[in-house]
Parts: sequence; C-alpha cells; structure tokens
Amino acid sequence: MALKKYKDFSKMTDSALETEISAAKQRMTELKFEHKVKGLSNPSVITHLRREIAQMSTTQTERSKNKNA
Repeated sequence: MALKKYKDFSKMTDSALETEISAAKQRMTELKFEHKVKGLSNPSVITHLRREIAQMSTTQTERSKNKNA
C-alpha cells in the first residue's frame, strides 16, 4: 500500500477530503480488528493508514484556519 502524498490531499475538495477521512477511519477499524483476531500478513499497513489519516486531518485543519483568518 503506497502512502499518498500531502499534495494529493491538498488538491481534494473539502467534501471529498471529509469522505476520504471517514472511509480511512473505517478501514483502520477493520484492519485493527482483523489484526487482533487473526493477524495481518503486513501489519505496517496500519501505520501507513494512520499517517494518511493524520495528513488528511492536518490538511483539513489548515483549511479551516485559513477560512477563519
């Protein structure tokens, strides 16, 4: 699973970014459950997904700060 770049997130619209964040959080929950139950063949996927969520959240926060400024 390739880590998406910050540039890709900054090009997304606000609604697309929100949708992507919620989908990624849902996927993270599923992966964590699967990892606890039977284990993942590549557990680093969880780390990559967590970083993507953080990058998307950072982009979203920056946009909201820019709108308020």
